[in-house]
Amino acid sequence: MTNENTFLDNMISVIIDGREVTVPARSTVLDAARKLGIPIPTFCYYAKLISVGACRMCLVEVEKMRGLQTACTTEVRPGMVVRTDTPEIRKARAANLEFLLTNHPLDCPVCDKGGECELQDQTFIYGPGKSRFIEEKRRKAKARVLGPYIIMDQERCVLCRRCIRFLEEWADDVQLGLFERGRLTYVDTFNGEPFDTPFSGNTVHLCPVGALTSRVFRFSARSWELKHTPSVCLDCAVGCNISLHTKYNRLKRIVSREHPDVNDEWLCDRGQFDHRPADASLRVLQPLVREDGELKPASWEEALERAAKALREAAQARGTAGAALLGSPIFSNEANYLLQRLARGALGTNNLDMAAEVPARPRLLPTTRKLEQSDLVLIAGMDLLDVAPMLELFARHAGVMGCTRFIMVGTERSRLARYGRWLECRPGTETAVINGLVHAILRSGKARPAPGMERLQAWMEPYTPAAVAHASGAPEAELRAAAGELAAAQRLTILYGGARAGDATLRGALDNLALVCGAEGPALVPAQANAIGALDMGVSPAFLPGYQPYSDQKVLDRYHQIWGRRVPAEPGPGRRAWFGQTLPAAIVLGAVPAGLRADSLVVITSWKEDFPADADVVLPACTFAECDGTYTNLTGRVQWARAALRPTGESRPAWWILAQLGLRLGEADKWRFSSAEEVFAEIARCVPGYEGLSYAVLGEAGAVRDIAPDKLAVQEVHVSLAG
Repeated sequence: MTNENTFLDNMISVIIDGREVTVPARSTVLDAARKLGIPIPTFCYYAKLISVGACRMCLVEVEKMRGLQTACTTEVRPGMVVRTDTPEIRKARAANLEFLLTNHPLDCPVCDKGGECELQDQTFIYGPGKSRFIEEKRRKAKARVLGPYIIMDQERCVLCRRCIRFLEEWADDVQLGLFERGRLTYVDTFNGEPFDTPFSGNTVHLCPVGALTSRVFRFSARSWELKHTPSVCLDCAVGCNISLHTKYNRLKRIVSREHPDVNDEWLCDRGQFDHRPADASLRVLQPLVREDGELKPASWEEALERAAKALREAAQARGTAGAALLGSPIFSNEANYLLQRLARGALGTNNLDMAAEVPARPRLLPTTRKLEQSDLVLIAGMDLLDVAPMLELFARHAGVMGCTRFIMVGTERSRLARYGRWLECRPGTETAVINGLVHAILRSGKARPAPGMERLQAWMEPYTPAAVAHASGAPEAELRAAAGELAAAQRLTILYGGARAGDATLRGALDNLALVCGAEGPALVPAQANAIGALDMGVSPAFLPGYQPYSDQKVLDRYHQIWGRRVPAEPGPGRRAWFGQTLPAAIVLGAVPAGLRADSLVVITSWKEDFPADADVVLPACTFAECDGTYTNLTGRVQWARAALRPTGESRPAWWILAQLGLRLGEADKWRFSSAEEVFAEIARCVPGYEGLSYAVLGEAGAVRDIAPDKLAVQEVHVSLAG
């Protein structure tokens, strides 16, 4: 009851245009008006940026306040009476627009923002309809190239400062600023430096007019001509929500779709400007088979028969060791599921793995916004900007706002170190540094109680801060200070991943650190887009789909019934055992890793660069933009990427290719899939944690799969302390 009264005490009632509305304290007049559905025009205001009241378009009348007030910066007060549509307000808005248009170029027919321009829209609604200005318009820089992706038309700029404020408040890359004064004011980079922040594309998204435009999209199409298809970015494991804008089966631009629990409404430049899926020059356009020592074009039937024959003969000659199958952390859940089903349910082997360094059963972040909800974040062995740029953006925002501090453990200084400290260490000594932090926290007496602490204390005895400093190069004083911060943290988040994602010793040390700090287990940040999904699908020699063990006979019987072949009860050797020998046959989904050799090598890929010259069969696969599929991001959210383009050349969806191989190698009646949605329906039946999911359930927002992580426990982790 107390909480309810406190909440009600924090609510304020105001009257706007004769209508009463109740909003939380600290809300603005603009917030209250929008809750009532009353339109108030703005230029400089943006919900995700701090309000500055610079454009003067949102002027309103407030009783007992002198003059017109900016709605975006005026906080509500009890009993406040506001009017948003009076002759004085209409006159002020029209005058403001007339002033903005005095020097604004009338190039709407060729401006990329045409049809999406806030100045255009507001002029239609609130503008004077004609201009009294007869002098020559001022001239400013036209089509100035700011950086690799952005062009600036300074004469179109309305000086709202949205771009500058985003760089200050979110990206913390203050590369744009205002120069000169009065009518000569313009936005530009400092000293002509290139605008090369990794988040520059968001300024195009924020710009209310056509001042900042994309070099990739410029003069490519009109906004109303574009077809919008919801999809998912595959440049990293965050799985940002995007919309693919196409025209005449050509990808014209990629823009963000708002999702509060994934990417908010932002994109990194990698995700926004990567149009490789639409570049036919990089693609495999038709099936290829080896004839007379060369790869030559073939029909789909010939290529599939050749691939099936090679796999069948290898399995017959060598049994479970005959064929090796390598899944992909980039291809869809549907493709990876059918790949492991082909191995177990058609070839009768667990000799499969994935081309990624990931732990067998990783713990995941609950949400990509977790860093902003933490008071301290420790990041071990990776640069977040390289591995997951959107997490880096959220981290920078949290650092700028002063709500989160960071401790970086690694060999290279990260931008995030400016919001905390960097424990610089020699390559490969990150685990020793973590052990040193655990030792210091245990010795301080501030460790949280947990089972096994006595054993952990004995194991950590050699890892004094002095010994660790000598071995790793991390300053002893910094180690002790970081340990103090970790012990005092109330909402600690621990991250690891990238190239160190498969490092079991580092993960074990981080488990211990989480225990002594009373934090959740360390969360994995994989380097590849669908590494989590491929693991969930069972693309691993160690377990079945959904991390089910081979020892469960009921599970084996169930898969036998569904797939039509009994699954071997022994784990496979894994991909490390494949190197250094020539396999009888191998099928690879995606890029072929260096050093993998096979008498018969079958590759399913979209790209010419993915396969070696000695491949025997190459089967061209569609990209994510050309076929439906689901992907599971680093928080366990399953998201549906829809087809936006027709397949390039003779390429086909990877799930279709694998189903066709299944028809030739397994029981045909169990391999008849007519769509990716049908494959996903089987995933929902066969993969624990995916029950109840479907394309309809996923919709545009996706859904978090339900797979519980392993219980956190102390780990005996020892590394060399030789300096």
